[in-house]
Formats: sequence, structure tokens, C-alpha cells
Amino acid sequence: HFHDGAEQTGKLTAKIAEEIYTPITSLYGYEPDGKVHFIIKDYDDFSNGAAYYLDNKVEIWASAMDFELRGTHSWLRNVITHEYTHMISLGAARKITRHIPAAYVQWLGYEDEKRPDVLYGYPNRILSYPLPFTVMPPWFAEGVAQHQRPELEYDLWDAHRDMLLRTAVVENKLLTYSEMNVFGKNSIGSERVYNQGYSLAIKKATGKSGDQIYDEWKQHLQEAYAQQLREIQGHTVTGEWVQAKGSGNFYPRWSPDGSKLAYLSNVGADYLGQTSLVLREGVDGKDRLIKAGVHYAFSWSPDGAQLGYSRKSGKNPHHSVLYDLYLYDIKNKKEKRLTHAARAHSPSWSPDGKMLACVVNGDGSQNIALYDIAADRLKLITSHKTQEQAYTPQWSPDGRQLLYSYSHARSGEITPVNLRHAIMGESSGAKPSDARDAVFSPDGQKIYFSWDVTGIFNLYSYDLATQHVTPLTNVVGGAFMPSVNGNGELVFSTFVAEGYKIAHLKTPQPVPPEVTQYLPSPGKNIQLAAVNGDLAHLNLSGIKHGAYDDKQIPNFEAKPYQDHYSAIAVLPRVMMDYGTVKLGSYFYSSEMLDNLSFIGGAAINRDKDYDLFLLVDYYKLGPQLFLEAYNQVRHAGADGYGFLYNLTEVDLGTRRAWNSQHHSQLSFIYSRYNAKISFVDRGLKQSFGYTYYQGKALAFRHSFHQRVRAVDGEINPRMGREVELRYTREFNDFINSDPEKAFTLTDYGTFVENYEPHNVHRVELDWTERLPLPGRTGLTLYGRGGWLDRDVNSFFYFFAGGLDGVRGYPYYSMEGRYLLHGRLTYRFPLFRHLDLSLLHLYLDKIYFAVSYDYGGAFSKTKGFSDKLHDSVNLQLRSEMFSFYGFPTRVSFDAAYGFDKFVLRREGYAPLTYGKEWRYYLTVAFDFLDN
Repeated sequence: HFHDGAEQTGKLTAKIAEEIYTPITSLYGYEPDGKVHFIIKDYDDFSNGAAYYLDNKVEIWASAMDFELRGTHSWLRNVITHEYTHMISLGAARKITRHIPAAYVQWLGYEDEKRPDVLYGYPNRILSYPLPFTVMPPWFAEGVAQHQRPELEYDLWDAHRDMLLRTAVVENKLLTYSEMNVFGKNSIGSERVYNQGYSLAIKKATGKSGDQIYDEWKQHLQEAYAQQLREIQGHTVTGEWVQAKGSGNFYPRWSPDGSKLAYLSNVGADYLGQTSLVLREGVDGKDRLIKAGVHYAFSWSPDGAQLGYSRKSGKNPHHSVLYDLYLYDIKNKKEKRLTHAARAHSPSWSPDGKMLACVVNGDGSQNIALYDIAADRLKLITSHKTQEQAYTPQWSPDGRQLLYSYSHARSGEITPVNLRHAIMGESSGAKPSDARDAVFSPDGQKIYFSWDVTGIFNLYSYDLATQHVTPLTNVVGGAFMPSVNGNGELVFSTFVAEGYKIAHLKTPQPVPPEVTQYLPSPGKNIQLAAVNGDLAHLNLSGIKHGAYDDKQIPNFEAKPYQDHYSAIAVLPRVMMDYGTVKLGSYFYSSEMLDNLSFIGGAAINRDKDYDLFLLVDYYKLGPQLFLEAYNQVRHAGADGYGFLYNLTEVDLGTRRAWNSQHHSQLSFIYSRYNAKISFVDRGLKQSFGYTYYQGKALAFRHSFHQRVRAVDGEINPRMGREVELRYTREFNDFINSDPEKAFTLTDYGTFVENYEPHNVHRVELDWTERLPLPGRTGLTLYGRGGWLDRDVNSFFYFFAGGLDGVRGYPYYSMEGRYLLHGRLTYRFPLFRHLDLSLLHLYLDKIYFAVSYDYGGAFSKTKGFSDKLHDSVNLQLRSEMFSFYGFPTRVSFDAAYGFDKFVLRREGYAPLTYGKEWRYYLTVAFDFLDN
């Protein structure tokens, strides 16, 4: 299934999927129980694949992956086979039907304190824990998915993969066996889960323990790499690091006069995609931040006054996240946007200052284009249409040629384009290799580039007159992205175990080729064990790498899409709720394109108390439409009377994401609360039912969410802002609070309810500021306020205590038509990386926090400060994984209220709160107070 603009990718996906079906299913002796739906996406500049094996669905982003930790492969061949291997291997590993993917064990505990008119206190213990029915460590799942079917050679152990493993082994940074079992790391750490799984997956069937296999494998790697690197390590040429901080430092570029240096860096961030453009005076000068969020190669203007770069934006009619070109004036510190939704990146400024050469993405291919700055016009100069990829164009100093890297299958080539004659020439070699990041020397006599011809990426120069290639570096990791100034000084990005650093060679010298030799690995050809024990019966010659021709795309007939739905999945649940056991399940399904989805749940106990809910989302009309329905029934008894409460609420509305940060929701809410009293009168069972509350409301909310991603971003969110504003116009009919006026006897001898209107305007505001402090510590400032425009029955009041409020006091201890609450939290790590495994649990991080709360709820503004109370809260958080892939986040709080106060309600005895410790516990996929 594909949308407009992705037809070529869609047709090629169909071809590849049919070709790899039998090779993969025969390997595992397993075939899916229905058709697998491939969804092609090309509305964002994003590259990935995802296998939803429980839904028989695979999503593929058409853009080829251009990632600093991956080599060059045929993107669609690779990603389709990879994701389909996930589908089949995980399906074969399942113990029961895919329609029951997991079960849940849950527990809700409540405060002892409550209002007289409610059955239970507010929750203070919330636990929800999954029991999955498919369990597989990610190193194994990703290892076999990257091996795919080795004979096909769609994914190979290339120079990038070897670089990741080699540097980790040499620098003693190899992931431990426990670390390999989970993701949740920075970019390099998570990639090593893929990478080390690729190297280790086939050894699982040896019958040895995982730890034993790991130890043997680690020792083998240390010995093998010591042998392979013996020449290189004695003659390294690495340059001097000029930026050692951060894990992602890319594309160093000299200014035209050679006095300044600009580069991309993720210093202070955890992920390679979090780069900013940085300017430095010389190699040793002070850094100046130019712009955050810049990706790919950038370029200086010929006069050195401006920088041209690309970054993503969602400011377009469909809010797609696409690359566009920008200019930045260094002196005036002003940015100018050049294109809108052009999908253009990697600009290179022409020597005459009139043009920007760039890469344009679309339908799985990348083309070279020229952007005319004065005319504001973008024109393609290549015509790639069948998965060809182009990278990093660079002008020759005379403006007559462009260099760019090009790939269609596995190897990368450097291609010159002669603009005057529109002739494209291609360089080729007998041995497949990856050459990239080519730039001209300032005098135009040489080309500098990165090449993995020895098995390790190093920098080389190519003399255009003599056609002689000269090695300039000799590194253990990798050397990339060179830039040379008029004095011959070379800067480049070099890879070590911790990531990419910026290095400088003041006077590059030729390196003797014999000392750059990376000796071949003694490993043998890899085969995967097949369930049926027979790998030889298939003829794969026509679809192996080098044999297929994906420029030939079958002319499949494209038909209008018709809705397809996944089967309903059921997740059984056992729940302990207010001391009773409830049995039930969740259930869910969705349309394959997520045009419609629903999730529901049901649970019941032996007293016939039950909980029902249903959430339906519909996306086909543009803005999301939703329907939410809830129904709860509770039974209670006192003094010979039985009580049944039946609470129903239905929400109908629409949601709209304006961009990644701003979201709005508009809804209509209908509520109806019924009650039934049962008793025995003179031996006869009597009952009386009534509706004590009916409500209608129009509700609007708008939220702003900005949080910086980090490896500890869940347990310790340190940077960002979250704001939510809620307005509700409520029309409430609540039964008369005077029991003698609550009902009227009709002429028919029946009672009807008498209601009091409580129509109000309700406004609420939540505001969170997260401020980073040194040492991975953070300060969080949180404030919330609430306002009702008139006094109403206390049933509709705000409540300011408990888990959501001032935690040193019970939830219902502070109530009123006004709400004020502030919290200051300081959080710091106790253990940032424990790396402990116990049975099916992996414990990684433990953080501690100290919070001060001040706030309350009140109904009279005069003397309101007397209704505000303070408390201190101590919180211990742990971040774990269960069954390899399920986040398990545990939070325990102990809070002490400093004030002692009395709550008085009319008709009830006064209650005293404060001066005591209160405790809270949550176990869930996320921290509930984030």
C-alpha cells in the first residue's frame, strides 16, 4: 500500500517481497497465517522499517538510510528482507496464537482517607506489569534479521559494522552480555546491539549458556583484532583531536580563507541526530553556536560571510517533517529560509555565489539539483528514479564540475559531473568498496575523500594530473569527511569507540600503503541453521546480490486502496482492586493504515463490580476524531442497605496536531451517574433507583510539549517545557443536597429527582519547566492552577493533595473552587548504569529526587494563604526492562506534610490531616508523574 508520489517504491516492494518470501519462510519452517501488508511511507524525510508481526504488517519508509553508523546497501532489498525476517522469526518463536500477545497483572491501592460521598480514597499504589507470550533478546532478534538469508548478500559485514565492533574491542568498550539484551542507549550503544547481535546470533544453538558463549566470543574477537591490526597499530596516523567532546562531530569545513572552522556537533546531547552547526576561530579557538537542528553537509559562501545548510521543518501544509535549505549571515546573525518542503539537503555553494548544489529526496531515490538563489528556483540535474542514491555534492574551484558520491546497490562511488557538457562519468574498481565524502583542494588539483578499500575507512588524496591515489591517514577506527585549506591543513571526522571526533593534520604526509593493510579475518563463510535442515534445495541465483536488476520494475496495476483490518487481539488481565480480584482483558484492533483503531477493556469481580471502556480513533478525514466511553459499576452496603452505583461517561471530539509540539483537542462530554438502593422491608426485598448526576460539557485543551531526548530522558527529564491549558464549559445537574428536597412524589406515586444546576466555567493550567544542571542532575519547576467562576457543590471542586498534588496530604484533604500548587524538584543519579540482570529483569538506572510542594484548594480568596500547605517528598526511581523489550519504571515516594490542619464539612465530623508520612508506589511502562 502506497500513497501518491511513492508508486515506484511500492511496485518495487511488491517485487522484492514476493522474491524473498520462500527463502525466508523455508529457513524457519514457518509461514504467516495470512497476507502480510507492506505500508510504504514517503511523506517525511525519515528512513526506517518496522515489523508489526502481531498485525501481519510491515512499514517501510521509502528514503534510503543515510546514517553515520551504516554502510551502503541496496536499501529496499535490505530493509524489506530484514523486516520480513523479523515477521517470520518472531512468528516462529511464538508459543501461542498471535491474537493473544501478552497478559497483564495489575494492582490498584487507595488512600484510607476519602470523602463521605465516595466509596474509596484516591489511588496511591498503581502497578501494571506485562507477561508477554513472545520473548526474544534484541541482540538475537536483530542478529538473525541482519543475517537474513546469507546467500542473498543483501546485508553484509561491511566496514562500518566492523568499525563499530573493532573500536569497541580494542578500546575495551564492548557491550556486556546483559547490555546486549536491551536497547535504551545512545545512538552508538543501540547500534552496537544490532551490530554485536549480527556477529553473535548464529552461536545461540551451540547448547552453551549465553554468558559462556559471550566470553568465548569476546576472547576470539580480542585475539582476531590483535592479529588483524598488528601492522596498523604500529604505524598509526590519526591527527590531533580538536573536538573530543560529544559522540557526533561531523563535516568540519574550513572557511574560504582558511582562518575559521565550522562543523556539526552533538556536544551535550546523547544522540547522533541532535547536531548543531558550530563556528570556531581556527582549530583551537572558541566555539560559537550558529543553529541547532542542522543535519547533513553544509557549505561556506565564497566570501566567507554566510553558511548554507539544511534542517528539518514541519511548516508546510501537511505538517510533514522535511528538509529545506537555509542561509545564515554570520555577521548579522540572521537566518533566511530558501525553500519550503523541497526535501533538499547537503548544499554546496558555487564559486560564483549564484547556485547551491544539493541533494533532493523522493520516492526512494536521491538526485542532485541546483538551486538558483536569485531566481528562487530548484532544478534537478540528475534523473534517478529506481533507488539510486546521491550524496554530498561539492563544486570544483572553477565551477565547472561537481563531485558527488553515488550508489545503487552496495558500493559507493565518486562521480564527477561536467556541467558544461552535461556528461556524467563514473569511476569503478575491480574490488567492491565504498568511497565517499569527496572534496576538491582549494587549487582544484586534488580530490580528498574517504575510502574503505583496505577494510578500514581512511582518507586519501587523488591527484587529477597524475591520477595517483595517496593514503593520508592510518587509523584503527575510521576517518571521514575531509576538508583542506589553502595551507594544506586537513581536518576530518574520526571514529573511536565513543563516537565521532574532529581531528586535525597540519601537514599531511603520504602513508606507506603496506602499513595500512588490515589483515583479513580468519572467519569462515556464515550459514544459518534451517528448521527443515535443507538449505540446498532453493535456487537463489536469480535474486542474489549482483544478479537481480531492480531498475526493471514490473508494471503492476495500481488499484485504489480498500480498508484492511488486523484481527482483534486480546490481552487477558488479572487485577487486584480495592481488595478484590478482577478478571478481564484488553482488546484492540486497527485498520492497516491506522485510519481507524480501537482499544477496549473489561474486568469484573465476584461481586459483579465491573469496569468497561472503549476508545475509538478515526483519522481518515484529516483531524483525528475520537470516541471514548466508560462505564463502572460498584456495589456497597451499610446498615442493612445495599447500594449500586453505575457511572457512565461518553466523550466525543476531535484532536489536531499543529506540529510536533502543539496539540489541541475539542470535545463534548456527557456524564450520567445512577444509583440504586436495596433493602428488605417486612420480609420483602425493595429497591429504589435514581440518577443523582447528569452532566454535559464542552471542553477545549491545548498543549505544548518540548522535551530534549536523552538516554535518561524518562527517569530524569532534564530539558524542556510542557504547558497545558484546559477550558471546560460545564452544564451540571446534581441532585439536591438536602435529602428532604431531593425527590418529588408525583401524582402516579413515583418519585422523580430534583436537581440543582451547577453550571460553571472551569479553567486549568499546568506548566512545567525542566532545567539541566551539571552531572546529569536536573531542576524541575512545576505549577498548576484552577479556577471555577462560581461556587458550586463540593462534588465539582478541585482537590489538591495525593499523588497528583501536594503529596504530604491525602487527595481529598484540600478542596475548593480555586487551586494553586507549586513544586520544586531536584533529581540526581545514584546509579546511571548498573547493568544488572536477574531472571527476566534488567536493572539499569536508579535516581533520587527531593521535592518541595506548596499549595492547596480554597473557595474564598480572603485569607486563602491559610489554606495553602507545604510538604517535602523523597522519591526513588528505577528504570528497568522486563523480558528484554518491555520498559519497567518503578517509582516510590515518601512525603511528609509540615502543617497540621482540620477539614470541616457541613454535616460531617471534622478531619485532621498533616504531620505524618505518606507513601506512594507506581510500576508501569512510564513514570506516571512525568
